[in-house]
Amino acid sequence: MDAARRLGLAGFFATAVTFGPARNAYGLFLPDIREEFGLSTEMLGFIASGLYAGYLAALLAVGLLAARTGPRLPVLAGLLSAGVGTALVAFSPNPAILAAGVVLAGTGAGWSWAPYNDAVGQTVPESSRDRVLSIISTGTTFGIAVTGLAALSAAAYGLPWRAAWLAFAAGSLAAAALNAALLPRAPANTGEAKTVGWPGLEWFWCAASAPLFGVALSFGVVNAVYWSFAVDLVSGAAGSTQATGPLFYVALGVFGFTGLATGDAVARFGLGRTLAATLVSLGVAAGLLGLAPGSLPAVAASAVLFGSGVMFMSALLSVWSSAVFRERPSTGFSTALLLFGIGSIAGPAVVGAAADQYGLEKIFLLVAALAISTSLIRPAPDDDTRGPHEH
Repeated sequence: MDAARRLGLAGFFATAVTFGPARNAYGLFLPDIREEFGLSTEMLGFIASGLYAGYLAALLAVGLLAARTGPRLPVLAGLLSAGVGTALVAFSPNPAILAAGVVLAGTGAGWSWAPYNDAVGQTVPESSRDRVLSIISTGTTFGIAVTGLAALSAAAYGLPWRAAWLAFAAGSLAAAALNAALLPRAPANTGEAKTVGWPGLEWFWCAASAPLFGVALSFGVVNAVYWSFAVDLVSGAAGSTQATGPLFYVALGVFGFTGLATGDAVARFGLGRTLAATLVSLGVAAGLLGLAPGSLPAVAASAVLFGSGVMFMSALLSVWSSAVFRERPSTGFSTALLLFGIGSIAGPAVVGAAADQYGLEKIFLLVAALAISTSLIRPAPDDDTRGPHEH
């Protein structure tokens, strides 16, 4: 198996686990958690923010660690965190253990994604890098679909919701074993590995990085609010059934496979146009839930638009940051994800505090407006054309 296929396979399953059940299953099972533990929307929002805070904490360390050790160690740390965290949720006797498990599982995504930018940059020919990065990013959509199917299976066999979390823990450990077998043990001899310290602020903040960071921050808010509260909003609407939430996740996952076309879309239409269309799709998806959470056509359309949009957006951040920070892709991408993480922490906490007063419907309309307005941000011309760019 050549390097591109090996990295694509390992990265696909790593992101499937860490960005699928480990980070996003909490939103799907939020109604069950609310019922069993008697938690308020405000408390559930703070737990969701804690999940993304764990993700952010891992990001703060992964850029430096990946440069020193190569991708293998942080990726395995992320997958093991996902496994232990989901197991804690499965066996949680009280809200404190539940929250600890959710937060620990959330760190897995922070540890395991960014190092693949280095691995791809070091071992994959430039002509194939965008495609491989898109494949790795789209592993999330497989994990989301499997999360929904696991919830459906548990309900169909009369099993408690915790049984699905045990399955998530087992899947995390299996992905860890696969990555341990496929990823190299020693770091590659690259310029970034030799300069392991974090550069000064002037390296991060420039005309090319400002649009990237602004979009990452906004996307963090939109993404976290949708994943944390969409199922709660839809499940609470008239006419919903026990299968509504899991089927919603399956649809999100299935249509997320369109993210595999991100690299081809950027090559054909340019980064700027692809980015704008993706952000508008995310905004329309959130707006549909805000306007008609009880309408099956509206909910289905929202799942289609958001499932495809979020996978496109995740891959776009990876491709875009690789263009802006060519000489240190993992450190640059980690910084973009840091801004994404800040937005992800703020979003659920604010929504949880405001939901009882204003209602989730109005909150989702505001999120829709944020996503659509962000579509006005444009990448630097050199990054949009994917031509040579010295940061």
